[in-house]
Amino acid sequence: MHRIPLKTPLLLLFLVASAEVKADRHKPSTTYRNFCSACHGLKGDGFGKASRYLFPKPRDFRASPLQYATSINRIASSRDILHVVKNGISNSSMNGWSDLSDIQLNEVVQDVLSFRLEGARERYYFAVSEDTGESSTGTPSISTANTGLSAYLSQNTVAGPKWLLASLKIGEPNLTQGKLLYQTQNCHKCHGVDGRGSYGIDLTGEFGYPAFARNLVQESYKYGSEELDVARTIRLGIAGTKMPASPTLTDEQLRDLSRYVLSLKGQETIETTNNQRYRRAIGATLQRK
Repeated sequence: MHRIPLKTPLLLLFLVASAEVKADRHKPSTTYRNFCSACHGLKGDGFGKASRYLFPKPRDFRASPLQYATSINRIASSRDILHVVKNGISNSSMNGWSDLSDIQLNEVVQDVLSFRLEGARERYYFAVSEDTGESSTGTPSISTANTGLSAYLSQNTVAGPKWLLASLKIGEPNLTQGKLLYQTQNCHKCHGVDGRGSYGIDLTGEFGYPAFARNLVQESYKYGSEELDVARTIRLGIAGTKMPASPTLTDEQLRDLSRYVLSLKGQETIETTNNQRYRRAIGATLQRK
Protein backbone atom coordinates (compact mmCIF):
# COMPACT_ATOMS: atom_id res chain seq x y z
CA MET A 1 0.00 0.00 0.00
CA HIS A 2 1.35 3.42 -0.97
CA ARG A 3 1.20 6.11 1.63
CA ILE A 4 0.41 9.66 0.56
CA PRO A 5 2.80 12.04 2.35
CA LEU A 6 1.44 15.15 4.01
CA LYS A 7 3.25 18.01 2.28
CA THR A 8 2.67 20.36 5.18
CA PRO A 9 1.12 20.30 8.62
CA LEU A 10 -1.60 22.47 7.12
CA LEU A 11 -3.12 19.55 5.26
CA LEU A 12 -3.36 17.69 8.54
CA LEU A 13 -4.96 20.78 10.03
CA PHE A 14 -7.55 20.78 7.26
CA LEU A 15 -8.39 17.12 7.80
CA VAL A 16 -8.74 17.56 11.55
CA ALA A 17 -10.71 20.79 11.20
CA SER A 18 -13.03 19.24 8.60
CA ALA A 19 -13.79 16.35 10.93
CA GLU A 20 -14.53 18.78 13.75
CA VAL A 21 -16.78 20.92 11.56
CA LYS A 22 -18.79 17.90 10.38
CA ALA A 23 -19.13 16.58 13.91
CA ASP A 24 -20.26 19.97 15.18
CA ARG A 25 -22.37 20.94 12.16
CA HIS A 26 -25.22 23.30 12.91
CA LYS A 27 -28.59 21.65 13.45
CA PRO A 28 -31.26 24.04 12.17
CA SER A 29 -34.36 24.95 14.11
CA THR A 30 -37.73 23.32 13.60
CA THR A 31 -38.89 26.57 12.01
CA TYR A 32 -36.12 26.41 9.41
CA ARG A 33 -36.78 22.73 8.71
CA ASN A 34 -40.49 23.38 8.23
CA PHE A 35 -40.38 26.56 6.16
CA CYS A 36 -36.92 26.84 4.55
CA SER A 37 -35.23 23.47 4.07
CA ALA A 38 -37.38 22.35 1.12
CA CYS A 39 -35.62 24.96 -1.01
CA HIS A 40 -32.40 25.84 0.83
CA GLY A 41 -31.64 22.34 2.14
CA LEU A 42 -31.12 21.05 5.67
CA LYS A 43 -27.44 22.04 5.44
CA GLY A 44 -28.23 25.48 4.04
CA ASP A 45 -26.41 24.60 0.81
CA GLY A 46 -29.26 25.46 -1.57
CA PHE A 47 -29.97 21.85 -2.50
CA GLY A 48 -33.39 21.30 -0.99
CA LYS A 49 -35.77 18.84 -2.62
CA ALA A 50 -37.62 21.63 -4.44
CA SER A 51 -34.50 23.45 -5.67
CA ARG A 52 -34.35 21.62 -9.00
CA TYR A 53 -37.66 23.19 -10.01
CA LEU A 54 -36.79 26.78 -9.07
CA PHE A 55 -35.22 29.65 -10.97
CA PRO A 56 -33.30 31.58 -9.83
CA LYS A 57 -31.81 28.84 -7.67
CA PRO A 58 -32.20 29.05 -3.87
CA ARG A 59 -29.34 30.76 -2.07
CA ASP A 60 -26.47 28.62 -0.80
CA PHE A 61 -25.89 30.17 2.62
CA ARG A 62 -22.59 28.34 3.03
CA ALA A 63 -20.81 29.23 -0.21
CA SER A 64 -22.57 32.32 -1.59
CA PRO A 65 -22.78 35.87 -0.27
CA LEU A 66 -26.19 36.97 0.92
CA GLN A 67 -27.35 39.37 -1.77
CA TYR A 68 -29.41 41.85 0.23
CA ALA A 69 -26.88 43.78 2.29
CA THR A 70 -27.18 47.38 3.48
CA SER A 71 -23.76 47.55 5.14
CA ILE A 72 -20.84 49.42 3.61
CA ASN A 73 -18.81 46.20 3.32
CA ARG A 74 -21.69 44.41 1.53
CA ILE A 75 -22.02 41.74 4.21
CA ALA A 76 -25.61 41.11 5.25
CA SER A 77 -26.46 41.88 8.85
CA SER A 78 -29.04 40.04 10.95
CA ARG A 79 -31.35 42.99 10.22
CA ASP A 80 -30.90 42.45 6.47
CA ILE A 81 -31.60 38.73 6.75
CA LEU A 82 -34.73 39.43 8.78
CA HIS A 83 -35.91 41.86 6.09
CA VAL A 84 -35.63 39.21 3.37
CA VAL A 85 -37.26 36.49 5.48
CA LYS A 86 -40.22 38.75 6.29
CA ASN A 87 -40.66 40.39 2.89
CA GLY A 88 -39.36 37.83 0.42
CA ILE A 89 -37.82 38.69 -2.96
CA SER A 90 -39.98 39.81 -5.87
CA ASN A 91 -40.08 37.71 -9.05
CA SER A 92 -38.50 34.74 -7.33
CA SER A 93 -39.70 31.74 -5.35
CA MET A 94 -38.59 33.37 -2.10
CA ASN A 95 -41.83 34.06 -0.26
CA GLY A 96 -42.16 36.49 2.60
CA TRP A 97 -42.87 34.90 5.98
CA SER A 98 -44.24 37.89 7.87
CA ASP A 99 -46.84 35.69 9.54
CA LEU A 100 -44.17 33.87 11.55
CA SER A 101 -43.76 34.91 15.18
CA ASP A 102 -40.82 37.04 16.25
CA ILE A 103 -39.30 33.98 17.93
CA GLN A 104 -39.60 31.93 14.74
CA LEU A 105 -38.18 34.72 12.60
CA ASN A 106 -35.20 35.07 14.92
CA GLU A 107 -34.61 31.30 14.77
CA VAL A 108 -34.40 31.42 10.98
CA VAL A 109 -32.06 34.43 11.06
CA GLN A 110 -29.75 32.62 13.49
CA ASP A 111 -29.82 29.51 11.31
CA VAL A 112 -28.74 31.51 8.26
CA LEU A 113 -25.97 33.22 10.24
CA SER A 114 -24.74 29.84 11.51
CA PHE A 115 -24.68 28.34 8.01
CA ARG A 116 -22.74 31.34 6.73
CA LEU A 117 -20.20 31.06 9.54
CA GLU A 118 -19.72 27.33 8.98
CA GLY A 119 -19.24 27.85 5.27
CA ALA A 120 -16.63 30.56 5.83
CA ARG A 121 -14.75 28.32 8.27
CA GLU A 122 -14.74 25.46 5.76
CA ARG A 123 -13.46 27.72 2.97
CA TYR A 124 -10.69 29.03 5.19
CA TYR A 125 -9.34 25.63 6.15
CA PHE A 126 -9.57 24.45 2.56
CA ALA A 127 -7.64 27.49 1.32
CA VAL A 128 -4.99 26.99 4.01
CA SER A 129 -4.60 23.32 3.11
CA GLU A 130 -3.99 24.30 -0.52
CA ASP A 131 -1.07 26.50 0.48
CA THR A 132 1.67 23.87 0.39
CA GLY A 133 4.54 26.14 -0.61
CA GLU A 134 7.42 27.06 1.68
CA SER A 135 7.89 30.74 2.48
CA SER A 136 11.13 32.44 3.48
CA THR A 137 10.18 31.97 7.11
CA GLY A 138 9.06 28.39 6.67
CA THR A 139 5.64 26.78 6.45
CA PRO A 140 3.00 28.44 8.65
CA SER A 141 2.25 26.49 11.79
CA ILE A 142 -1.13 25.13 12.81
CA SER A 143 -1.36 27.75 15.56
CA THR A 144 -0.68 30.48 12.99
CA ALA A 145 -3.40 29.09 10.74
CA ASN A 146 -5.90 29.09 13.60
CA THR A 147 -4.96 32.67 14.42
CA GLY A 148 -5.73 33.65 10.84
CA LEU A 149 -9.13 31.99 11.07
CA SER A 150 -10.49 34.64 13.43
CA ALA A 151 -9.47 37.46 11.09
CA TYR A 152 -10.88 35.64 8.07
CA LEU A 153 -14.24 35.03 9.74
CA SER A 154 -14.44 38.65 10.83
CA GLN A 155 -13.66 39.87 7.33
CA ASN A 156 -16.21 37.60 5.66
CA THR A 157 -19.10 37.33 8.10
CA VAL A 158 -19.25 40.51 10.19
CA ALA A 159 -21.39 43.31 8.74
CA GLY A 160 -20.02 46.84 8.79
CA PRO A 161 -21.94 50.05 9.51
CA LYS A 162 -25.14 50.63 7.56
CA TRP A 163 -24.67 52.53 4.30
CA LEU A 164 -26.34 55.94 4.23
CA LEU A 165 -26.58 58.66 1.61
CA ALA A 166 -26.92 61.98 3.38
CA SER A 167 -27.42 64.20 0.35
CA LEU A 168 -29.98 62.14 -1.60
CA LYS A 169 -32.67 64.82 -1.33
CA ILE A 170 -30.40 67.84 -1.65
CA GLY A 171 -31.13 69.76 -4.84
CA GLU A 172 -33.25 68.79 -7.83
CA PRO A 173 -32.23 65.68 -9.79
CA ASN A 174 -31.06 66.14 -13.36
CA LEU A 175 -32.74 63.44 -15.46
CA THR A 176 -30.75 64.38 -18.55
CA GLN A 177 -27.56 63.80 -16.63
CA GLY A 178 -29.06 60.62 -15.17
CA LYS A 179 -29.78 59.28 -18.65
CA LEU A 180 -26.22 60.05 -19.72
CA LEU A 181 -24.88 58.23 -16.67
CA TYR A 182 -27.11 55.26 -17.51
CA GLN A 183 -25.14 55.00 -20.74
CA THR A 184 -21.63 55.85 -19.54
CA GLN A 185 -21.92 53.51 -16.53
CA ASN A 186 -22.92 50.76 -18.98
CA CYS A 187 -26.27 50.10 -17.30
CA HIS A 188 -27.81 49.72 -20.76
CA LYS A 189 -25.56 46.79 -21.66
CA CYS A 190 -27.49 44.55 -19.25
CA HIS A 191 -30.76 46.37 -18.54
CA GLY A 192 -31.24 47.54 -22.13
CA VAL A 193 -31.40 51.02 -23.62
CA ASP A 194 -35.12 51.10 -22.85
CA GLY A 195 -34.63 49.59 -19.38
CA ARG A 196 -36.61 46.44 -20.18
CA GLY A 197 -33.90 44.03 -19.11
CA SER A 198 -31.69 41.49 -20.81
CA TYR A 199 -33.12 39.36 -23.58
CA GLY A 200 -30.67 36.97 -25.20
CA ILE A 201 -27.66 38.52 -23.47
CA ASP A 202 -25.16 35.88 -22.37
CA LEU A 203 -25.05 36.49 -18.62
CA THR A 204 -23.81 33.82 -16.23
CA GLY A 205 -24.28 33.92 -12.49
CA GLU A 206 -22.73 31.94 -9.68
CA PHE A 207 -21.76 28.31 -10.32
CA GLY A 208 -22.39 28.70 -14.06
CA TYR A 209 -26.15 29.18 -13.90
CA PRO A 210 -27.64 31.49 -16.57
CA ALA A 211 -28.74 34.90 -15.31
CA PHE A 212 -30.72 37.90 -16.51
CA ALA A 213 -30.89 41.60 -15.70
CA ARG A 214 -34.03 43.05 -14.15
CA ASN A 215 -36.70 44.69 -16.31
CA LEU A 216 -36.67 48.19 -14.82
CA VAL A 217 -39.91 49.17 -16.57
CA GLN A 218 -42.28 46.31 -15.77
CA GLU A 219 -40.83 44.28 -12.91
CA SER A 220 -40.64 44.96 -9.20
CA TYR A 221 -37.13 45.95 -8.22
CA LYS A 222 -35.38 43.12 -6.45
CA TYR A 223 -34.46 44.89 -3.23
CA GLY A 224 -36.78 47.88 -3.07
CA SER A 225 -38.24 50.59 -5.29
CA GLU A 226 -37.73 53.60 -3.04
CA GLU A 227 -35.13 56.11 -4.17
CA LEU A 228 -32.78 55.18 -1.33
CA ASP A 229 -33.12 51.48 -2.21
CA VAL A 230 -32.19 52.12 -5.83
CA ALA A 231 -29.30 54.39 -4.85
CA ARG A 232 -27.96 51.77 -2.45
CA THR A 233 -28.19 49.03 -5.08
CA ILE A 234 -26.28 51.17 -7.57
CA ARG A 235 -23.65 52.22 -5.04
CA LEU A 236 -23.04 48.83 -3.41
CA GLY A 237 -24.06 46.50 -6.22
CA ILE A 238 -25.48 43.08 -5.38
CA ALA A 239 -22.96 40.58 -4.07
CA GLY A 240 -22.88 37.26 -5.88
CA THR A 241 -24.42 38.69 -9.07
CA LYS A 242 -23.33 40.58 -12.17
CA MET A 243 -24.66 43.82 -10.66
CA PRO A 244 -21.44 45.73 -9.88
CA ALA A 245 -20.81 48.39 -7.27
CA SER A 246 -20.32 52.01 -8.39
CA PRO A 247 -17.98 53.51 -5.78
CA THR A 248 -16.71 56.36 -7.98
CA LEU A 249 -20.03 58.15 -8.51
CA THR A 250 -20.52 61.35 -6.57
CA ASP A 251 -23.62 61.64 -4.40
CA GLU A 252 -25.11 64.03 -6.96
CA GLN A 253 -24.46 61.58 -9.81
CA LEU A 254 -25.91 58.76 -7.75
CA ARG A 255 -29.03 60.84 -7.10
CA ASP A 256 -29.43 61.68 -10.81
CA LEU A 257 -28.94 58.07 -11.95
CA SER A 258 -31.28 56.70 -9.28
CA ARG A 259 -34.03 59.15 -10.20
CA TYR A 260 -33.60 58.38 -13.91
CA VAL A 261 -33.94 54.64 -13.24
CA LEU A 262 -37.13 55.29 -11.29
CA SER A 263 -38.44 57.45 -14.15
CA LEU A 264 -38.36 54.36 -16.38
CA LYS A 265 -40.78 52.44 -14.17
CA GLY A 266 -44.22 51.88 -15.69
CA GLN A 267 -47.59 51.85 -13.99
CA GLU A 268 -48.14 48.09 -14.21
CA THR A 269 -45.94 45.44 -12.63
CA ILE A 270 -45.61 41.95 -14.09
CA GLU A 271 -44.82 38.77 -12.22
CA THR A 272 -43.05 35.87 -13.90
CA THR A 273 -42.98 32.12 -13.29
CA ASN A 274 -39.93 29.94 -12.73
CA ASN A 275 -40.21 28.67 -16.30
CA GLN A 276 -40.50 32.17 -17.76
CA ARG A 277 -37.49 33.38 -15.79
CA TYR A 278 -35.40 30.42 -16.92
CA ARG A 279 -36.40 30.79 -20.58
CA ARG A 280 -35.53 34.45 -20.45
CA ALA A 281 -32.13 33.72 -18.89
CA ILE A 282 -31.22 31.28 -21.67
CA GLY A 283 -32.29 33.75 -24.35
CA ALA A 284 -35.90 32.81 -25.07
CA THR A 285 -37.63 36.19 -25.40
CA LEU A 286 -40.77 36.81 -23.37
CA GLN A 287 -43.78 38.57 -24.80
CA ARG A 288 -43.29 42.30 -24.36
CA LYS A 289 -46.08 44.81 -23.92
